[in-house]
Amino acid sequence: MQGKILEQLYENYAKELTIYAYSLTKQMSEAESLVSDAFFQLSCQENPPPAIKFWLFRVVKNHFIDQQRKKRRWRWVPFSSQQSDEKPNPSEQLLQKESQQQLHQAIAQLKAPYQEVLILFYFIDWPVQVIAEYLNYSNGQVRTILYRGRKKLKEVLSDEK
Repeated sequence: MQGKILEQLYENYAKELTIYAYSLTKQMSEAESLVSDAFFQLSCQENPPPAIKFWLFRVVKNHFIDQQRKKRRWRWVPFSSQQSDEKPNPSEQLLQKESQQQLHQAIAQLKAPYQEVLILFYFIDWPVQVIAEYLNYSNGQVRTILYRGRKKLKEVLSDEK
């Protein structure tokens, strides 16, 4: 794939992909690594995939799933929780606000389909049709998952108070 096209695609989709990857990994360095891997894999393609945006999101998700499987397979001695020496970047500073942290923690308590659809809809601003196309669901299924996810999120947030 040509460098200019790849650069334009990176400018268009990197921010959304990073937000999505961060929602999966909860660590900015891992999220950036997933996004980098996705664009590297795109650069290795001779013919660009038909829906590049969805393809990139699918690659990020699949790489994350692969990493989780490897972590489950290879359990090492657990490390004590250590603070990272990395300087907080703007997205981490944004998440440090108390209300947003509470919201992210509540979303993390939900089951996978609710988490993913809520994040894609509210944080990445995808319309229902795009989410349905990406997840291979009907529009009605996505709306139902959104409704139920909001309902469960409301329950989680009211339980915390």
